[in-house]
Amino acid sequence: MQLVEKRFRGSVVCRVLGYPISYAIVKMLLEKGKMNLESIAVRVKRTKPTVCCHLTKLRLANIVRYEKSGRNTHYWIKYPKEVKRLLDACETFVNRSSRRLDKDI
Repeated sequence: MQLVEKRFRGSVVCRVLGYPISYAIVKMLLEKGKMNLESIAVRVKRTKPTVCCHLTKLRLANIVRYEKSGRNTHYWIKYPKEVKRLLDACETFVNRSSRRLDKDI
Protein backbone atom coordinates (compact mmCIF):
# COMPACT_ATOMS: atom_id res chain seq x y z
CA MET A 1 0.00 0.00 0.00
CA GLN A 2 1.36 3.40 -0.96
CA LEU A 3 2.14 6.04 1.64
CA VAL A 4 -0.46 8.43 0.20
CA GLU A 5 -3.19 5.79 0.49
CA LYS A 6 -2.21 5.01 4.09
CA ARG A 7 -2.38 8.69 4.99
CA PHE A 8 -5.78 8.98 3.31
CA ARG A 9 -7.12 5.98 5.23
CA GLY A 10 -5.74 7.41 8.47
CA SER A 11 -7.45 10.73 7.80
CA VAL A 12 -10.76 8.92 7.14
CA VAL A 13 -10.52 7.13 10.50
CA CYS A 14 -9.80 10.43 12.29
CA ARG A 15 -12.65 12.18 10.48
CA VAL A 16 -15.18 9.48 11.34
CA LEU A 17 -14.13 9.35 14.99
CA GLY A 18 -14.40 13.15 15.09
CA TYR A 19 -18.19 12.85 15.30
CA PRO A 20 -19.24 12.58 18.97
CA ILE A 21 -21.94 10.01 18.11
CA SER A 22 -19.51 7.82 16.16
CA TYR A 23 -17.01 8.06 18.99
CA ALA A 24 -19.70 7.09 21.52
CA ILE A 25 -20.79 4.14 19.36
CA VAL A 26 -17.23 2.86 19.09
CA LYS A 27 -16.63 3.21 22.85
CA MET A 28 -19.87 1.38 23.58
CA LEU A 29 -19.14 -1.45 21.14
CA LEU A 30 -15.71 -1.87 22.71
CA GLU A 31 -17.30 -2.16 26.15
CA LYS A 32 -20.43 -4.18 25.31
CA GLY A 33 -19.35 -6.26 22.30
CA LYS A 34 -21.75 -7.22 19.54
CA MET A 35 -24.96 -5.13 19.50
CA ASN A 36 -27.92 -4.59 17.19
CA LEU A 37 -29.00 -1.26 15.70
CA GLU A 38 -31.93 -0.74 18.03
CA SER A 39 -29.84 -1.32 21.17
CA ILE A 40 -27.19 1.08 19.93
CA ALA A 41 -29.76 3.77 19.09
CA VAL A 42 -31.39 3.49 22.52
CA ARG A 43 -28.07 3.72 24.37
CA VAL A 44 -26.73 6.73 22.42
CA LYS A 45 -30.19 8.38 22.49
CA ARG A 46 -30.42 8.95 18.74
CA THR A 47 -32.81 7.80 16.05
CA LYS A 48 -32.11 4.59 14.15
CA PRO A 49 -31.51 6.46 10.84
CA THR A 50 -28.93 8.71 12.53
CA VAL A 51 -27.15 5.75 14.12
CA CYS A 52 -27.32 3.82 10.85
CA CYS A 53 -25.61 6.71 9.04
CA HIS A 54 -22.77 6.75 11.57
CA LEU A 55 -22.43 2.96 11.47
CA THR A 56 -22.13 3.13 7.69
CA LYS A 57 -19.28 5.63 8.00
CA LEU A 58 -17.62 3.44 10.62
CA ARG A 59 -17.98 0.39 8.36
CA LEU A 60 -16.48 2.26 5.40
CA ALA A 61 -13.56 3.33 7.61
CA ASN A 62 -13.01 -0.37 8.43
CA ILE A 63 -13.64 0.17 12.15
CA VAL A 64 -16.92 -1.71 12.49
CA ARG A 65 -18.08 -5.04 11.08
CA TYR A 66 -21.62 -6.28 10.77
CA GLU A 67 -23.62 -9.45 10.30
CA LYS A 68 -27.24 -9.80 9.27
CA SER A 69 -29.39 -12.41 10.93
CA GLY A 70 -32.98 -12.29 9.81
CA ARG A 71 -34.27 -8.75 10.29
CA ASN A 72 -31.52 -7.85 12.76
CA THR A 73 -28.07 -6.54 11.98
CA HIS A 74 -25.39 -6.88 14.64
CA TYR A 75 -22.32 -4.65 14.78
CA TRP A 76 -18.96 -5.04 16.49
CA ILE A 77 -15.46 -3.55 16.38
CA LYS A 78 -13.28 -5.14 13.70
CA TYR A 79 -9.92 -4.65 15.42
CA PRO A 80 -10.77 -4.12 19.11
CA LYS A 81 -7.21 -4.02 20.49
CA GLU A 82 -6.03 -1.47 17.95
CA VAL A 83 -9.15 0.69 18.25
CA LYS A 84 -8.92 0.63 22.05
CA ARG A 85 -5.29 1.76 21.87
CA LEU A 86 -6.27 4.55 19.47
CA LEU A 87 -9.09 5.80 21.72
CA ASP A 88 -6.85 5.54 24.80
CA ALA A 89 -4.21 7.64 23.00
CA CYS A 90 -6.84 10.24 22.06
CA GLU A 91 -8.11 10.45 25.62
CA THR A 92 -4.57 10.71 27.01
CA PHE A 93 -3.84 13.54 24.59
CA VAL A 94 -7.07 15.37 25.51
CA ASN A 95 -6.37 14.98 29.24
CA ARG A 96 -2.82 16.22 28.87
CA SER A 97 -3.72 19.14 26.64
CA SER A 98 -6.58 20.07 28.99
CA ARG A 99 -4.14 20.25 31.91
CA ARG A 100 -1.91 22.46 29.78
CA LEU A 101 -4.85 24.78 29.07
CA ASP A 102 -5.59 25.03 32.79
CA LYS A 103 -1.99 26.10 33.43
CA ASP A 104 -2.09 28.68 30.60
CA ILE A 105 -5.07 30.49 32.12
